[in-house]
Amino acid sequence: MSLLNKIINRIINHYAILRDFKGYHCRYFISRDRFGYVAPNAMIAQPFRVESPQSVFIEENTRIRIGINIINAPTEKVIIKKYTAIGPGTSIIPGNHTSTVGVPHFLLGLAHINDKSKDIIVEEDCWVGTNVTLLAGAHLGRGCVVASGCIVSKPVPPYAVVVGTPQKIIAKKFDIDDIIEHEKVLYKHEERMTREELEALFAEHFVDKKTFGTNKPLTEEELQRIQETKEWTQFVEPF
Repeated sequence: MSLLNKIINRIINHYAILRDFKGYHCRYFISRDRFGYVAPNAMIAQPFRVESPQSVFIEENTRIRIGINIINAPTEKVIIKKYTAIGPGTSIIPGNHTSTVGVPHFLLGLAHINDKSKDIIVEEDCWVGTNVTLLAGAHLGRGCVVASGCIVSKPVPPYAVVVGTPQKIIAKKFDIDDIIEHEKVLYKHEERMTREELEALFAEHFVDKKTFGTNKPLTEEELQRIQETKEWTQFVEPF
């Protein structure tokens, strides 16, 4: 190989490295103005990988931990609503593809051939554990808890606690009276679930299910810590 060819090959290799680094940086370290919407006080830890940030919407009082991976096409929305916390290593994948004769999988997803996708919505006050996978069809209901390592591909009812692969309901977050008190603190009157809605929810999903949360009154010290946390996170009060 001539000296000129060696120089040309080095230039090509360096260009490839720069191209890959640029692609990595663009996908893993994303400025807020590239998202569809990010609330000013949303806490997003980097690196946070997103394929199509313009289709991702993150509301106020949310916390997104390190290593989140959103693999979405521009037409696939991901909506994360207020009060929600998402643990490290979670993957959100609203797209799926049907195997197609004559098209290798290398090209299938990149070319968006026979896509089967659904928007993924995480409603208010959800807690998503570490290394969870949310697939097309996942819709997390208000106040639900998703255990670490869970794979979710179907709707999760409000205030359900789900575990496993695939997901299954093992508990309810609170009892009905506690949910009513909880929502009085977090939501305007017109946003709250009614007792009738909660009774129907419990009859359908939570018969004989244990309660995950607690209604133990907070101490003065705990109330002070809550107030301090609100101040440094610039918490947006509901009303």
